[in-house]
Order: sequence, then C-alpha cells, then structure tokens
Amino acid sequence: MNKKLLVPVRWLALLFLIFGGCEKSAVENQKDVIILDTQTRGTHLSLVGDITLELPEAGSALGSVGSVTIAEDYIILLDNIKKSVEVFDREGSYKWPIGSRGDGVGQYKIPIGSAVIPNTGQMLIYDGGTGQTLRFSIKGEFIEQLKLPKRRFINRMLVSEDHNLIHTYVDKNKNGMLCVTSLDTGEDLVKFKVCEAEYRSLFFGLQRLQGLAYDEVQKIIYFVLPWEVEVMRIDLAAHEFLPSLTINHPEFVSLKLDEGKTGRELLEAKFSKLFGMSLLSSGDILLRYLFSDSPIITGLILLSDLSVEPYAQEMKNELRYNIFTCQGMSIYEYLSPADDEDTNGKIRIYRLLDTPESPTG
Repeated sequence: MNKKLLVPVRWLALLFLIFGGCEKSAVENQKDVIILDTQTRGTHLSLVGDITLELPEAGSALGSVGSVTIAEDYIILLDNIKKSVEVFDREGSYKWPIGSRGDGVGQYKIPIGSAVIPNTGQMLIYDGGTGQTLRFSIKGEFIEQLKLPKRRFINRMLVSEDHNLIHTYVDKNKNGMLCVTSLDTGEDLVKFKVCEAEYRSLFFGLQRLQGLAYDEVQKIIYFVLPWEVEVMRIDLAAHEFLPSLTINHPEFVSLKLDEGKTGRELLEAKFSKLFGMSLLSSGDILLRYLFSDSPIITGLILLSDLSVEPYAQEMKNELRYNIFTCQGMSIYEYLSPADDEDTNGKIRIYRLLDTPESPTG
C-alpha cells in the first residue's frame, strides 16, 4: 500500500465519524427548552367566508373527510370512507378526483396523506395500503411513483419549496424518525430521531395527529407528538435541534409510560392530545389540543414571534371540528353537511384578528 495515502484515508475516516452519520437525536436536546406560559392577548377568529361544496354530477357524496389541502385555486379533500381524493374549486364546484382506487399503476388502496409540491401544479399522495408515494398533477393525472431509498410507511409529510420531502416514519429499530428526502434525486439528506422506540405504538397509532410544519423563511421544521406539550424545532440549514418550546397550560395531562402497557392501552390512556397544527406565517403556529378532562375541553393555542420573542396565547375555540388547515393567516375548516342539506358540506374561512370584529359570511 502506498504510505502517502494513509494520512488522507485516516482523515476521511475521521470526517465520516464526525459528519458521515446524518441522523440526529432529539433526546440529547431535551434539556434545552423555552417555557411559554399561555395568556390572553385579544387575538380571535373572525369568519370571513363560507363555501358550499357541490355534489358531483355522478357518484355519491363524500363519506368522511380526513384532511383538507389548499392548492392554488383548488380545495382538495381526502375521503376516509370512499378512500378517494376529490378536488373542488374556490367556489365549491366539484372538479375531478385525483387518481383512483385499485391495484394498477398510478392507483392507490388507502390514501392517508397528501402534500402539494409548491410551484409545480403537482402533489403527492401517500398510499397507506402499499407504502407507496405517488405523484399526480392537480388536474388528476398520474405522473410517477416516488422512489425513496427504502420502503417506509410514512406518518406525516409535506414538501418544501426546494422540493424536499419532509416526513416521519418508524425505522427498523422502531424509533420515530423525521427525514428530509430530495424529490429530485430520491436521496435522504438528513434524518432526526424524534421518538424513542418505547412509544412506537403511539407514534404509529396516532400518526394523523402528529404536528408537522416548515417555515420556509427561517428554514425551521416544527414537530410535535400528539401526547406532548413540547414543540421540537430543527434548524434545517444547520442540521441541528434548537431549544424546544414547552407550553405551560393548566389543562394539559401528560402521558406516563408504564411498563407492561400494550399499544391499545396506551392509545386509550387519558392525556392531552394534539388535534391539528398549521403554520400561519413565518414565526406563527396554530395548534389545537383536546384536553383530557370531564367534560372534554378543546382549545386553540397560538404560538407567535417564534424567531424573536416567542409567546403562547389561548384563543376562544370557534372551530367545531378537527378538520382544518391554514394558508397564510386564513384558516379553512371543513363542516360535514347537515341531514337536510343536499351538499358535500362547507368550507368556512376564518382570519386571525387582533381587534374584535363582527363575523361575516
């Protein structure tokens, strides 16, 4: 062996040990937290719009909406009962389905997640039945199946403006992972461990309740587990955890992990659950919690000025259901139709305001 190569090889090995592993762990960062006391600052929701969703000319009505996605000029609803993805315009007119259910190329079995690919007129649909992630145009045409480094069952996902897939899943060691993957190359760019293996039953069983958001301006990922009051923050540019945000609220009930509890017993345990998380603007996040109490109490918590001087405030909860999403400072809430309505329900649009104003719409 050429001895001149020994030093470079040793340096390469050292560099690999330092930088080669792309997995970061949140466990080492749990001591670094910022405590936010909930308070009232006058922010409230004002109803500014009401969209009635028409029934399609052919076919049945929506069964049970699981998620709402806003894409350019369209409203996309994922139906848990029909196992379909349906598109409406901003006036509520039914347009078309995205994909179809089946075993063929470009078909899915159980669509459980969707994400818009910014500035492309395209979106991703995750099929929980096969573990495949499919790319479609907003018009409904199938484009391709996403090729990930390994087959993984995704919990939550979103796509950044630079076309990176930010998603969560359980790895082979049963840890809850948050991963960033390039849609262009299919390569994993960085991984973060966000949940220990002991909680894998909850991590998978409450996957739809995980909170995931990405601040494009600050390049920060926000992630919160359904049973936690601590919001993790990841600096994506630096590939490191920032101090977490812990919400101090008198109604929160923490989950205690008792040895010997089965997955079902953990899911049935009484604790405060996250039921929605959306990024409103850079530095502003809206969370909705179900507090374990009698009677059941739900509350909206707004986290603001996260990159400057973070604070938390609890707002009067005017949202009646859990199905909502945000675009800018607007909140889109899905309401299922009443028994006497011949519609697919309604989308109510709210705005966050600092001063009282009579609702309209």
